Amino acid sequence: MLSLVGGGGKTCALGLLAGELASGGGRVMVTTTTAMYQRDLAAVGPLAMNAADMVLAAELRETLGKGLVAAAARASGADGKVVGLPPATIDRLWADGLADYVVVEADGSRGMSLKAFGPYEPQVPGATTTIVTVAGLDAIGKPLTAQYVHRADLLAAMLGVPGGITVTLGLFVDTLREQIRQLREGWPARRIIVLLNKADDGAGEALGKQVARELLGGTHDADGASLPGELRGPDAVIVASLRRGTFARFSAEGR
Repeated sequence: MLSLVGGGGKTCALGLLAGELASGGGRVMVTTTTAMYQRDLAAVGPLAMNAADMVLAAELRETLGKGLVAAAARASGADGKVVGLPPATIDRLWADGLADYVVVEADGSRGMSLKAFGPYEPQVPGATTTIVTVAGLDAIGKPLTAQYVHRADLLAAMLGVPGGITVTLGLFVDTLREQIRQLREGWPARRIIVLLNKADDGAGEALGKQVARELLGGTHDADGASLPGELRGPDAVIVASLRRGTFARFSAEGR
């Protein structure tokens, strides 16, 4: 089970992952624990919506039995969005063995490339094995305001910086480090991947590599030993252009 959090490409990543996993013959379910546009979820696979877990499971089993990616939500919501499934429901569906892979969009960012987690975010199911925190590289150079950063005031307070300042590479890295710290604290022992999206040209790729080096430099202490618990950096960083379908993977052990 893989949960996508952060901003700057979660929905696109969900669709790409589902397609790739299904092409290998896996039974794939996609869902969300938050509000998500119904059209985006339904574009990935036939959408089952039901408030009763048993009925929902039966509908998903039928779709998956046909070799299709199955999408799931609780009900239709406001503004063309769906009401997502509670994390506990997703855990039960996973335990039932309906799917080989479950891909979850586990928080919202209002379409922005960078964000701070709110008090009740992210909503990651307990059975999640990998958490991917997504950020758009195009946030670097933008002002730290509500126009460009989701919960900009909260992020400024978390990092101890004034609102409205420019999102430098250092501030961008600090934001991701804080997200990773929160994720490791809330979901220890999970694999955590950073997906840096919008490396759409050579300059973007170079910027992504620089961010990856900074993040992975925080994986070990000065003696080369792995840092404990929530102090550890990500297990890997992916520098990507989801639009172009290009990906480069980096880890503390090298590319």
